[in-house]
Amino acid sequence: MRHLRLFLLFFIISIFGFSQNTKSVNDSEINIEFIDHSVKRKQTLFTISNLYNVPIDLIKKYNPQIKGNKISKKMVLKIPFIKTIELEKSIEEIIEKIVDKSKKSTINLIDSVPKKKSISFAFIAPFNLDNIEIDSIEKTKIYLEKLNLSTLSLDFYSGTLMALQKAKNLGINLQVDTYDNKNSFEEIDKIANSKKIKNYDFILGPFIPRNINRLSSMLSEFNTPIVSPLTSKEINLNKNIFQSIPPVELQRELMFRHVDSLILQDPDPCVMIIYDTSTENVKEELLKRFPYAELIDTDLTMGLVDPEITDSLLVEQKNNLVFLESQNLNVITSVSSLLNSQISKERNINMLSSYRSETYENENISFQHLGNLKFTYPTYFYPKYDEELNELNDLFFENFGKLPNKIVIRAYEITLDLILRSAYRRKLVKSINIGETKYYQNRFKYKKLNNGYINESVLLIQHDDLDVFEITSEK
Repeated sequence: MRHLRLFLLFFIISIFGFSQNTKSVNDSEINIEFIDHSVKRKQTLFTISNLYNVPIDLIKKYNPQIKGNKISKKMVLKIPFIKTIELEKSIEEIIEKIVDKSKKSTINLIDSVPKKKSISFAFIAPFNLDNIEIDSIEKTKIYLEKLNLSTLSLDFYSGTLMALQKAKNLGINLQVDTYDNKNSFEEIDKIANSKKIKNYDFILGPFIPRNINRLSSMLSEFNTPIVSPLTSKEINLNKNIFQSIPPVELQRELMFRHVDSLILQDPDPCVMIIYDTSTENVKEELLKRFPYAELIDTDLTMGLVDPEITDSLLVEQKNNLVFLESQNLNVITSVSSLLNSQISKERNINMLSSYRSETYENENISFQHLGNLKFTYPTYFYPKYDEELNELNDLFFENFGKLPNKIVIRAYEITLDLILRSAYRRKLVKSINIGETKYYQNRFKYKKLNNGYINESVLLIQHDDLDVFEITSEK
């Protein structure tokens, strides 16, 4: 174990902005909470209203110090957050529609006054420091050039450090204890039996599902939230477990809803399903929607797809939808290349998948081919690396001499999000009702499931040439 003591400042929180007329609900039927917002330079009532999705008139109502529409720097405004307590049926229906709409909005956690200014958490990762020969620079260099649990942990840790540095510049007191669990139950047991473990605001890690399950079972009597940072695989949702990457099935549900919307637009496309044994259930779900779809089982074809077969099955003058339900690198590479070669002016081909694994990030898969095929898939992160990342890029390059990768960015965003949620709501578990929080690539919106919580923020992404964009209509 080693200690990190940093100090850290905070951020804003916007909430569900209810745009209905508040006079339609009696005072006895609502409960109003407030966020304290410190006015920044060049901010106006209009920008603050848009920031929190709260009408200007409502802001002015609870801030009598505002004269006209003028506000000044460092003025502290009370931003109302209306919570319904008891409503008549007709009003409930109205609220339900509004809440439904609010689920699509995101909350910015970057400018509000925190209610809790000291946060402590544990960071647990399989650094496996014993495997690194510090005395041998050459061996250490070779070891760290390979993708393994140590390099994954170090990448994630560097992103966490950037979040702490960002937060330090903003002001909240922070204590972080770092543990190397060495990917062993023995180390997990030692951590679980330590005196401090139950006193943290949250625990970030471990990474591996079996270690998460072990730790959560040992700490089941305590209320300390345990956050799984990197896996979409099934874990035991024991008490206070937060699964921060939406499970695979939740991602697939969004794709199926998208498919249903495509059927409404075009009830008679030409459909091909390329699958294997691991995705038999996905094939069956798709067949419910496309009973006449052409099927190719790559387990029966030794992972090969005959170009003459696809050429004969895909037609002109119709939309061709090809569902590639395999995570095999060779299958993905060959099929995407094959389908790309069969696109013509008369024949368009769209490739879709109900789940995009890390396999798609292999350099052998052509990004251009995916763009030509309008590749569409559900995911938990937005794979864009544009100018919005400049601040983090500069900060990371200054500290580490290179640009951050996907793991670093995720570590930065999930660490910052957990700190902000804990600071605003005092306890992480109380933050689940604030809605979806959004960062450069990752989004977080937790809902209770069994005894724990899962992140239900899933994006639908489509490639277009060398760019990607989010499809929002199904969310």
